[in-house]
Amino acid sequence: MKSKISAFAIALTATAASAGSLNIAGGMEQSMGSTGAAFEGGIEYIFNGGTDGTLTISLTNMTDLSVGGYLTGFVFNIDSVDAGASASLLSTTNAHFLDTGEENAAPFGMFMAGAALGANWEGGGTPSNGIAMGVTETFVFSVSASDASTLDAINFIGDTGDNFAVRFRGLHNGDSDKVSTIPAPGTGALAMLGLGIASRRRR
Repeated sequence: MKSKISAFAIALTATAASAGSLNIAGGMEQSMGSTGAAFEGGIEYIFNGGTDGTLTISLTNMTDLSVGGYLTGFVFNIDSVDAGASASLLSTTNAHFLDTGEENAAPFGMFMAGAALGANWEGGGTPSNGIAMGVTETFVFSVSASDASTLDAINFIGDTGDNFAVRFRGLHNGDSDKVSTIPAPGTGALAMLGLGIASRRRR
């Protein structure tokens, strides 16, 4: 079941240089997890021609030292008119992250693509192989869709639902967390927005 928007704010900002770029940041204050896991990053989409595009995602683990833990995976959907739209991992700065393909990221449901330790959202091996606190890693995906020319960075976040979810494991208390990003349309070219983050503890 989809979680409700919590009190934590996420900033989603379009860059002036490229309409296909935006910044993301997420965490939580009140949720079933209540761990304090947090991240920030950026997404850039480039149309290459025909049905092809390139999606670049950078993520930084912003979790506080008192919380600990590692960012061990993320998944996303593609808002496309093409039911067969797909994305596959081309390269990453952390070789422990593998292409998940279609992934069941419970409790948020099924996702079309992503990357995680061992290609496994839920488990995937040793958490310490993930993104440590204060560290940034970059992931490049090849995107295929009949409407590739009209896609934008927001199509990989979604403006009405939970289209981007991040996984944290190995927290100091032995717990883990799952954070779902829920963006919303703003005024103008996606000016600074107050958006909701919901997070749930691993069951």
